[in-house]
Amino acid sequence: MFFLHVTSYCKSKCLLVSALLFLSFCAKAQDLVVRNINIFGGCNVINPVIVDSVLYFASDVRSDFGMLYVDQESRHLYQIYKVPLRNKRPKGKPVPYFLRNNRPYNQTAIAFDYNKSIHITQNNMDALRSSKKMSKMEAPLAVFDYGSHKDQTDGTLSLRMDDLSSTAYPSYSPDGKLMVFASDCKGGKGSSDLYYRELKNGKWTDPIPFGDNINTKKAETSPFIHPSGKIYYSSDGYPDSKKLDIYYTFKTDSGFTNPVKYSGKINSLGDDFGFYLSDNEEWGYFTSSRYGLNRIFFFEQDFPEFGDGEEFVEENYCFELYEESVEYYDAEQYTFTWSISDGHKYGGTSCEHCFPGPGEYHISLSAFDKSTNEEMFSIAEYDLPIVRPVQVNIHVPEKIRKGQSVTFSADNKFITDFKPKAYYWDFGNGKRVSGKSVNTSFDKVGTYRVKCGTVSASDPNVKLCTWIDVEVTY
Repeated sequence: MFFLHVTSYCKSKCLLVSALLFLSFCAKAQDLVVRNINIFGGCNVINPVIVDSVLYFASDVRSDFGMLYVDQESRHLYQIYKVPLRNKRPKGKPVPYFLRNNRPYNQTAIAFDYNKSIHITQNNMDALRSSKKMSKMEAPLAVFDYGSHKDQTDGTLSLRMDDLSSTAYPSYSPDGKLMVFASDCKGGKGSSDLYYRELKNGKWTDPIPFGDNINTKKAETSPFIHPSGKIYYSSDGYPDSKKLDIYYTFKTDSGFTNPVKYSGKINSLGDDFGFYLSDNEEWGYFTSSRYGLNRIFFFEQDFPEFGDGEEFVEENYCFELYEESVEYYDAEQYTFTWSISDGHKYGGTSCEHCFPGPGEYHISLSAFDKSTNEEMFSIAEYDLPIVRPVQVNIHVPEKIRKGQSVTFSADNKFITDFKPKAYYWDFGNGKRVSGKSVNTSFDKVGTYRVKCGTVSASDPNVKLCTWIDVEVTY
């Protein structure tokens, strides 16, 4: 069952411990804090999902509720649990999601769609009818629907690729038009691949595999569609993969973009999967086997995420003015004059003019009789609004040499509508620092995309990010 990613199992009764406790070890980078959440110490805890300030997950903890089920190797089966969150952290004792818990099959993950309908990845026991060789605990995974509320049924089978393969971990876009899932079905490229379906005319399309830039000969699994449009997932099939590492892509008109490995201390030497990221991209949860068992980890960004940002535009109010219809007038008979409301006049079929700054300007082009110099008629009139670009004002060194310390600075000249709380720099080489004026150096020659973002002091959800490409030479 490749979707479980369990590196070791508990074989004795696991202690139910409070989700308030955090283990003492944590990884801290300049921009990221990662902590192991001590839920069910000594047992596997996987696939966190958060809805309405409640953390849902799956665990193989031995429960005191009802009958105990194990597989052929005496390993406890996975069931769904939940625990409320307070200030983004678990508060209280986790409880089974289903009142009738300890079902005789694995339930490895829960998902909620845009209507908050429930979809659970669990063993497809009906598949046993298609295989005489398959044991009861080897039934493949499939997705089952439980409607808009949990009930005590076994759900309704809703998504599988075929009887003998596993289909698991659906994720739904906020607008309900895209669904992504993983499967090891026949005909796939690797041990498991990512597939997607789109909602068109009220119906889901047939599953479509992601392209060869995403699916590899190894495993791609546990996708998560973020409200930003990024699709996070895990893979161990890329050149920079250790085991399962977390990557993201997003859909464009030409397909899904090449994968980007998630930054910070999220990825480790163990398996990292089951990723969840908050809407503002500043905190989340994921699963990792970095300390042996699969555990749920909490992470929080000290460094805000700004997305791709917008390219920096130099403040320049100089334009070439040209009117196409002037070609139809006889240049032997007429001369042409441009009149601009800031007091300037120019002769000719076109002109170049530098406006004094942002504002609303009126421009007119008139035809004059060459012999009398009398104005004959107006060819064109229009208003030209000129606005200052809304962006972080970046000051970049004129020359940047390899290994040399240089200073970058920013100000809010172009963003006077809100007061920046702080400035955050990403130099495109793995270095990220904060400050209005910062020093850095580049170890290699090349072109770097330098981003500077800022957050409003009055509203942390209001952000602005600007980027500029800089050239580093010898």
